Amino acid sequence: MSNNQRLSRRLFLRGAGGALLAIPFLESVAGAQTNPTPRRFVALATNHGGIRGTNMHPAQATLTQSLAFAGHQVRRGPLALTVANSVAKLSPVLSGSSGAFTARLAGKMNVLRGIDTPFYIAHSVGIHLGNTGQSSNVPRPALERPTIDQVMAYSPNFYPSAPKVRSVNAGFDTISFSRQNPSDPMSPIQENPSLGSSLDVFSQIYTPPTGPAPRRPVVDQVLADYRRVRSGARISSQDRTRLDAHIARLADYEARLSAGQTCGAVATPTTDFSTAHQNAGSNPGLHAQAWALFMDMAVIAFTCDTTRIFTFPTFDTFSDYSGADYHQEVAHRTQWDHPLAPPKDSAALQQVYAQDIHVAAHQRFFEGVYLNLISKLDAVDDGTGTLLDSCLVAWTQESGIYTHDAVDSPIVLAGSAAGALATGGFCDYRNTSRKGNNGAAGPFPRWPDADTVEYGWFGLTWNQYYGTVLQAMGVQPSEYEETASGGYGPMFTDTSYGDPAVNWPESVRQAAHQMLPFLKA
Repeated sequence: MSNNQRLSRRLFLRGAGGALLAIPFLESVAGAQTNPTPRRFVALATNHGGIRGTNMHPAQATLTQSLAFAGHQVRRGPLALTVANSVAKLSPVLSGSSGAFTARLAGKMNVLRGIDTPFYIAHSVGIHLGNTGQSSNVPRPALERPTIDQVMAYSPNFYPSAPKVRSVNAGFDTISFSRQNPSDPMSPIQENPSLGSSLDVFSQIYTPPTGPAPRRPVVDQVLADYRRVRSGARISSQDRTRLDAHIARLADYEARLSAGQTCGAVATPTTDFSTAHQNAGSNPGLHAQAWALFMDMAVIAFTCDTTRIFTFPTFDTFSDYSGADYHQEVAHRTQWDHPLAPPKDSAALQQVYAQDIHVAAHQRFFEGVYLNLISKLDAVDDGTGTLLDSCLVAWTQESGIYTHDAVDSPIVLAGSAAGALATGGFCDYRNTSRKGNNGAAGPFPRWPDADTVEYGWFGLTWNQYYGTVLQAMGVQPSEYEETASGGYGPMFTDTSYGDPAVNWPESVRQAAHQMLPFLKA
């Protein structure tokens, strides 16, 4: 298939496991469409971070535009692939086979630099989608919030009517958090469990055309009991909250049972992610093939319009490193360019070039998982464009250019969210006119012996990124903003990085209501 050839939704998708996923539809898009194109969201998350800017991002020389924003100059430049020896490249990480990574796809991407959390967060699965109170090292219960995927999932502006499945969280661990009762803003925060089986995901997102006969709604059967128990004198307030959450979810479940799907027969896949991943061992190529099975599930679900939200905590390392502990021996040593002398490193680690190993692992993830997904989405004609055009596909990392520190975080986006976003740009939001550390010269004090002084310029906040994603998905600020400055979540700062009034001044905080510069179409 040529780079410009797209698959009709009447044709097929082929998964990494070889399963033929026939989608012979589509009456709903055969004629003129009167409804707006649905917007769809995918979040892919990797742990650690710790990749140098020169390895993660396009060259600084490509930043040809500047704009005064939030009290400093932000910059942008076009994404332009270079191709050599059949490898297409925006940066060492953002590279892949020139047959797959095309100028067309690069033109539908955005690469963001300079997004910060203005406090120490360390390892956190919550940072990717807005639950910044979740941290394995410094938990902050007051900052616990539902993640933005769940804000979308229950927004009437995102889902005008109940879908078959509100959202799918697939992979390892979870990056998705919701309220126990989504309709109660005071309800406790809980993790949304992830599905580790692509076949289980398939059974959620697709129902064979011939279904069971209609039956009496379950809610009707339990409503009398619910009212009797809830009004009883012996029920505690905590149990009443649990009961309300249960009945709200039951009612939502009933509404979703009546939701349709916009595709015909789809052949059931025969290879499961859990099996393929288990057999991959330490082979990063086989890991990518296993993850491709999950990527197929997103394409099927979006084609059938049974859900519009997927989150994937893809916490594999995609490395062939054979040492005992990638976390400590590689990820936590990426700030140095060279192996260290004892006592920092044992003799066994004297030849471990951690940054190089880490860059290679993330490049494999980009090509084998992220590029795999957006290529498949862009190959399916959705009537008004491709599935990718209706999507926003985000790749976020747990940390910025130093692991543990969510400062100068890289974010890779693809898709225009049905025309809401401009694409094709590298955006640098850092304030490069003033170094961090309260303006003092030299490297940032957290890593005084690191091999780079690249760190230390502070930019815009994750709160503003979360708000930008929600607005791109059609969610109105009035649905999620809780502070005068806007953005998603509380604008919390402390003194972990010196004086936050210097590193993230009021001008940065007050800008969070707006979409990130250069992105709004």
